[in-house]
Amino acid sequence: MSTTSHTPPQGVPFSFFVSLLREISLHNRPKKAGAKGPYPALATLNNWISTLRTHFAPLPANTTATVFRLLFPDQDTRRKYDMQETRLASAVADCFGKSATSLSRWSADGSSGCLGEEVYQVLNKSCSYSENYNSPLSIADVDNLLEELASFSKFSDISVRNKEPSTNRRSRSIVIRELYRSMSPLDASFLTQIILKDLRPLLYPVPDPHYTVTLKSFNSRSVTQLSKEDAMHAWDATGQMLKIYRVRSGLDDAAAAFDAGFTTDLVPQIGTPVEIPKSEKGRGCLHALDLLRHSNEVWAETKYDGERAQIHVQILENGKSRITIFSKSKRDSTWDRYGIHEVIRETLGLHELEGRSSSSSKVKSDVILDAEMVAWHGDKIDEFWRIRALVEQTARGARNRAQHDVSLVNYSQASLMTDVSDDRRLGLVFFDILMLDSASLVSVPYSSRRSILESIVRPIPGRVILANRTRVAANNHSTTHPSLYRIFAQCLAAPEEGLVLKAGEAGYNARRFPWVKLKRDYIPKYGDCLDLVILGCSWDKNRARELQVSPNAYTTFYIGGLHNADQLKKDPSTRPHFHIYFTASYGLSRDALEETNFLVKSSDPIPYSAQSEFSSSLPFTFAISSGLASPAIILREPLLAELFGAGFTKSPRSTHYELRFPRINKVYRPGERTWREGINLQALHQVAREVVGRDRSDKDIDDWGSALFGRPVSPGVSCLTKRKAREDSWEQDLIAYDQPRVKKRCGAVLPKTLSSYKLSVTKGGSNSGGPQLLSSSPAHHQEPGGPPASHTRKLPMLPSTSHNSTLTSKILADELQQLPAETETISHVLSKSLVFIATQIPTARQSWMAKVPSENVVHSLEGLFVACGWVSGRASIPVVQPEQGVIVLDVEDAPALKVSILNVLKARKASCVDEPRRKAICLLERKLDIQHV
Repeated sequence: MSTTSHTPPQGVPFSFFVSLLREISLHNRPKKAGAKGPYPALATLNNWISTLRTHFAPLPANTTATVFRLLFPDQDTRRKYDMQETRLASAVADCFGKSATSLSRWSADGSSGCLGEEVYQVLNKSCSYSENYNSPLSIADVDNLLEELASFSKFSDISVRNKEPSTNRRSRSIVIRELYRSMSPLDASFLTQIILKDLRPLLYPVPDPHYTVTLKSFNSRSVTQLSKEDAMHAWDATGQMLKIYRVRSGLDDAAAAFDAGFTTDLVPQIGTPVEIPKSEKGRGCLHALDLLRHSNEVWAETKYDGERAQIHVQILENGKSRITIFSKSKRDSTWDRYGIHEVIRETLGLHELEGRSSSSSKVKSDVILDAEMVAWHGDKIDEFWRIRALVEQTARGARNRAQHDVSLVNYSQASLMTDVSDDRRLGLVFFDILMLDSASLVSVPYSSRRSILESIVRPIPGRVILANRTRVAANNHSTTHPSLYRIFAQCLAAPEEGLVLKAGEAGYNARRFPWVKLKRDYIPKYGDCLDLVILGCSWDKNRARELQVSPNAYTTFYIGGLHNADQLKKDPSTRPHFHIYFTASYGLSRDALEETNFLVKSSDPIPYSAQSEFSSSLPFTFAISSGLASPAIILREPLLAELFGAGFTKSPRSTHYELRFPRINKVYRPGERTWREGINLQALHQVAREVVGRDRSDKDIDDWGSALFGRPVSPGVSCLTKRKAREDSWEQDLIAYDQPRVKKRCGAVLPKTLSSYKLSVTKGGSNSGGPQLLSSSPAHHQEPGGPPASHTRKLPMLPSTSHNSTLTSKILADELQQLPAETETISHVLSKSLVFIATQIPTARQSWMAKVPSENVVHSLEGLFVACGWVSGRASIPVVQPEQGVIVLDVEDAPALKVSILNVLKARKASCVDEPRRKAICLLERKLDIQHV
């Protein structure tokens, strides 16, 4: 490099900005495991800001925006460079006339794992600049050049792409040369990572080159990384900039408003994303409600599985509308989501005819809405993975893609062959409103915002709905509102992704009342768990930078399943064939990850680049999904791993379901468990279908054949009886999970065992009030049982019935004569009975479900009628013939529930009085002694 002196930059030198980054990197070394880290990055920033304002006052225009764009390049959503490490390494090497070989090995074993660091090492060897050399470029110069560089990307914002006329545009290589050639090695290294939109490996470097030392001796959590919120507060101690950002969350807009001196609260602005509220994770129903314990009104809103869409609609003077859509990452995805533009206009009543919007629309001016973009299949919301292909089919511009068919395997559903069909389309689920008629609603309580939303959004069957929501009971005694346990159980049985709890009195993005997400995989051991096979490993830069480990560590594991299980059963000498189709990087603790690395490295793995030479010597064959990056190594012997996730999804053009957000819970040594104990792909597909709520692809043909020959049709996954059984099971599990936490807080009175109660039956007693539970001293206390066994009884649900008559205790007396005359314990009676647990008290339901044998439980009153022969004109005898049926209620249940059940019993009895096979049905009404959760 030349030693020629350069004119000092006009404005804030880029080298001065790099001095901030250098100081942060020097003071942010990870501490030993268990140590609590200070916040040196913030202290360094405060000192640098003080120096900046002392030496460069008054600050040049746009300094605030420029500093934040360079300090947080990953938050700069307007600019894309289409340059990852491989392409940028080649461009930098060309710029300096050097070989790209050394730079291209930035992620090889023994390297730093950071291209910026490799650029520094290469340039420093030939650099002739003095130690105190400063680049002649200012931060404004660098920012302008980066803007020009981003204009080459079709993924950059349209304002960036159209900044320079194409006729005046210079080549990409010229822009890169102007950026790099006058920089010192240190400046060039940080610039490299700014272009890559990731300063982490330079700001928070790896503490030790060997993964064992790093994983076992250091704690990455002890390093507090600088957040943009803390940086804003350091820049503006009044907090005004941060307040602006919450309403106008583009860095440029927040910075511009701050520099303009706004001192009053701003309102949202059409075309600028509003900051999405940060949410807390509910680690169970009790914990979720704890986070909103100061709220007087909590709503549980269904969380639908889609892509977030913040929709801005501007009503123009000519009556037409202009739509802007922002994704969760605040990227302008208006043209990617072109397929929902007309849906938005239709649901808001903004049909444009001859330049005039519909007079029926309640939207007269600008509106901002929060929604989830989902895939619809007929009148139902489809699986999440369907969205991608629908977007690619309907997008305008860069994201539009042609569809490709994929091959099928014998156990895959035919519908997995293509993501797009005539009855699949994009749609929306609306759940909030932030602005209406140019008036801000961000400070308006959630309950009021929701009412406003309901008044302006018109549901469209198969395209648009409002998010389902239910008010949560203040306590589990309530009969006015359902408990969170019941609501969440219904959500999981549907199945839906989860719930979002919101305080009725909270404004949008209110810090006192955060949104609380409640998903089953947030609750320990409640996600979907499978034993699958690890066949390869690699170093992933993103996960490695979270762990702060160098490329000699394996952070990512390649997961597969056995493809030819049926062939192996027929011929055990056949080589197993595995399909590798997704990866897992999370779940293992630092110690467990170090142990797994040792296990893999000591097993003499084969470099993937050389696997073709050794493939014949491997005891198995494998294929890697075309959409998956190649692993670094292939294991000589597959390892079995226990993985869990949040349901199942499917990658583009893949025929196999995979765990969503997979996490590794444990990796087994071959001596503990072998890969042969893992689930094969065919079995995995069946499990996934049940979880996502899909029937097998040929079920409709089987049902047609059954109907043709007069055979009963098998119930599908959406069968109401199956769904009710799933609800009951989930409710019991959720309450059981929270029970130890209740005991830890205040001690719980556990339910008495069933054997401590006795059922007294008076034969033919007209004065009897029906079956009564008589309490006796409990022999011992027992906690609610664990998850129940799978319910095998599948009977139809009871249709809604209305009766005006009232049933007295005498109505059941004749039926009770069929019960034994002697007094029996409840557990003995219920062991010979079919039981419908009708109580609506969650803890009572959970207790009874734990005590009644699962094979004796039915999940509807109609099911009990059928099994007990209370069906008029039914020719066939029920498969299950109990001695009697029992309906369980709690004394705290609403009186109307008991009356309703008794009325239905009276009407049903009258309709089948001549049925000789009819068994007795009795009502059991008793409060179990249990501490309410």
